[in-house]
Amino acid sequence: MIASGAILAALLGGCGDKGTGVSVLDTTATVSDDIATVITVDWTTDVDAAGYVRYRTDEGAWQTPVDAGGTTHQAVLLGLPPDTDVELQVVARQDGVDVATGELLQVSTGALPSDLPGMTVEGDGATDYMLTPLIGAVTGPVIIDPQGRVVWYHEDTRGLDIYRARILPDGSGVIYAAASVSGDPAADSALVVVPWDGSSETTIPVPLLAHDFVFLPDGTITAIAVEYGEGPEGEVRGDRLVDIAPDGTLTDIWTSWDCFDPAEQPGDDPELGWTWVNALDYDEAEDAYYVGIRNFSSIMKLDRATGECEWVVGDEAATIDIEGQRFIHQHQFEIAGRRLLVFDNEGLGGTRSRVMEYDLDVDAGVATETWSYEPDPSIYSFVLGDVHRYDDGDTLVTWSVAGQIDRVTSAGVPNWTLNTELGYAFGFNSLYDDLYVGR
Repeated sequence: MIASGAILAALLGGCGDKGTGVSVLDTTATVSDDIATVITVDWTTDVDAAGYVRYRTDEGAWQTPVDAGGTTHQAVLLGLPPDTDVELQVVARQDGVDVATGELLQVSTGALPSDLPGMTVEGDGATDYMLTPLIGAVTGPVIIDPQGRVVWYHEDTRGLDIYRARILPDGSGVIYAAASVSGDPAADSALVVVPWDGSSETTIPVPLLAHDFVFLPDGTITAIAVEYGEGPEGEVRGDRLVDIAPDGTLTDIWTSWDCFDPAEQPGDDPELGWTWVNALDYDEAEDAYYVGIRNFSSIMKLDRATGECEWVVGDEAATIDIEGQRFIHQHQFEIAGRRLLVFDNEGLGGTRSRVMEYDLDVDAGVATETWSYEPDPSIYSFVLGDVHRYDDGDTLVTWSVAGQIDRVTSAGVPNWTLNTELGYAFGFNSLYDDLYVGR
């Protein structure tokens, strides 16, 4: 065993299986100097071959995706906890068959930075990796495993708020939005790309970024940004959706004024602004966006191709009525078929937040309350908050400002709870059952 951050082995002899004509050579395994839970494995083969790395700890065994082939290879090992012994081996492959292996190597991941907050977990009901911004004395995206351990992290020192992070579609790292200062738009806001080993940052300037962004199938990013325009008594703060093409070109594709009029739909919190769009989802099958409008207490469906606002459910500007309790100043939500699941920040009034579920019948113009959940004791997240429904009926709830994440049953019983230290909050939560997405 050698120290984290050093090269584990160099110039290892070939270990090709007899008769295959392939040898695995020059294998090295390096723990990142920037992210101590990431190991990069490099190797060569003496002839063209595909390859991958299989690795294991005391908790289980995994493998990296198979690469495209050649004689020079690299793989990044993900999802490893800190201070963990790892055994790994390179495997060469030709025509879909494993034909040679390298030597068994051992390396240990390093410790987390001392200034990262601790996490505590109760229960064992979690199943996914959670990529979520951490907001506090240390701000930046982190990945938390089902055991509640931080397995990837990156500190952002811009002094801006970070509300959303996602794994890049090609699986090469993480992208996040360094967006605002306490909700106020920033001229120097940007999307930030970080490779898995944390060795660099690439920024894509997007002025006045807001809370959320999504990827389209062609790699285009659509993000929420602030837009200022005319209201009945002067300038008001609205919103726009902006496309960021893979080459960095920015194109505005929608503004609040395309669907609403501040004279007719003034919103209910003018101190914050007019519409205050705070959440964005994309439905590939429908080629449509779902847009959360905080100051309308409403959620809208927007056709990407036509720019048509197809429907609005909630309060202001609503075309779909709610039967049951209403959500107020909501943040993230989830639409799946007719199910609408909403993180309801203020529908209970006072300092209490909850989750609401509705049956969304667009044809009938009605959303009927079917389920709700409020924890006991109550939790209040005056901003942010996220929800996700699992196939088994459990719901993952991110109580952002409280620094707590719960997985609760349909009966409203928590079976897994994660808390971070006092003074820290979570942003929106992006869930992955496999960190090698896109590979």
